[in-house]
Amino acid sequence: MASNEEDSQKYFAQQILGQQLQQIEQQIASVDMQIMELASLKDSLNELTKVNSKRIYTPLGAGVFIESELKKVNEVLVNVGSGVVVKKDVNSAVNLIAGQVEELKKIKDQIQKEFDELVKSLEDVR
Repeated sequence: MASNEEDSQKYFAQQILGQQLQQIEQQIASVDMQIMELASLKDSLNELTKVNSKRIYTPLGAGVFIESELKKVNEVLVNVGSGVVVKKDVNSAVNLIAGQVEELKKIKDQIQKEFDELVKSLEDVR
């Protein structure tokens, strides 16, 4: 009888650890997506500095765009939180984004350590 109880406890522990692993995998995927988006934004900002004049389509939302003309870009508006927007030169904005990417990489490393510890715990339960 004790064996069945131990098996049940192991099964439930495995189920809980499995769910936690899935949640952490989702967190890692989310951080990876944010890193890719920031890298793309950084590339776009760098490309904008090379543009003197160009017609582009600007998104308004819900799949609606307007044709607009992009002139030489020296400054961008950056949301710094709590609805506050400040002007920054492109290089400062790129540096800000690079800092955000580094912070996200640190967060990803921490999450990955948690993941590795849970995998070890799951192996110990088996």
